Amino acid sequence: MRKTLLTAMLVVLALPALGQEGAILGTPRDEVIRFLALTSDQVATWDALIATREQTVPPLRDQLKGIDEQIKGLLAQPSPDPAAVGGLVIQADGVRHQLEAARGAYVGGFEAILSADQLARLNFLRRAEKAVPVLPAFRLAGLLPPILSRAD
Repeated sequence: MRKTLLTAMLVVLALPALGQEGAILGTPRDEVIRFLALTSDQVATWDALIATREQTVPPLRDQLKGIDEQIKGLLAQPSPDPAAVGGLVIQADGVRHQLEAARGAYVGGFEAILSADQLARLNFLRRAEKAVPVLPAFRLAGLLPPILSRAD
């Protein structure tokens, strides 16, 4: 309970900064490096993971888009061939599994380069992200303090 409360409080404190233009000091990459205090070796490994993901994912997305277009084309016909549609659906499912595997390899590879403290920070953000959608409701219900603008 205490961890959840602390997470929610930290997210609430960060929300005003998120709403302000220029709140992020650098690129998303720079912010990840800063927040997790990545070493130069970790950054180099992360860059390699990003490069692998960028080589793997776009062709798979293009392939999936093409399969989806073929399915739509078949379904637009007066009497679509069920076997052809089914084959394409199975093929699309295989490509989706490849995309998920590529994402898993990227995230798993990134997590593998982190120290225990860095992984704890990343997991903190993952938990905090889950609280963000409900914060406005709690604020409107008067259960969280209002966000003060810089002018206040």
